[in-house]
Amino acid sequence: MKASIKNLIASNPSGLLELKPALTIDEYRDNYGFGLEKTFTIYESKRSHHSRKDWFAFSNTLETLFKVQEESNGDLLVTYIVETMKDGHIYCNLILTDQAFKELRETQHVLKVYQMFTQFWEDHIALNLKKAS
Repeated sequence: MKASIKNLIASNPSGLLELKPALTIDEYRDNYGFGLEKTFTIYESKRSHHSRKDWFAFSNTLETLFKVQEESNGDLLVTYIVETMKDGHIYCNLILTDQAFKELRETQHVLKVYQMFTQFWEDHIALNLKKAS
């Protein structure tokens, strides 16, 4: 069975799905982030990484960090969550299109990027979707 995010893309034409309500910078700091589960960090901005340098797990630029896939060949599909900062608030979105990520990079500061399987014994998107952290 193929894993797919085509239904999410169709119902979110902006290419983004808000996973958590926005937090102020102080709320984000006090909560130690959004409390995401079953994710792996692949990028951290120098504004949040302890080294004070941009950190990448695999790539060396945000432009080549990932490519969104709508469907997998098997039952595992990697999806991407991005935390961004703009006007004193931190936002947490599931990226559904490459164009949406490009537009975020142009209008907001990307703090962190995570990768996550859509399924792995349970629905990880639903696990992280807007529940209290």
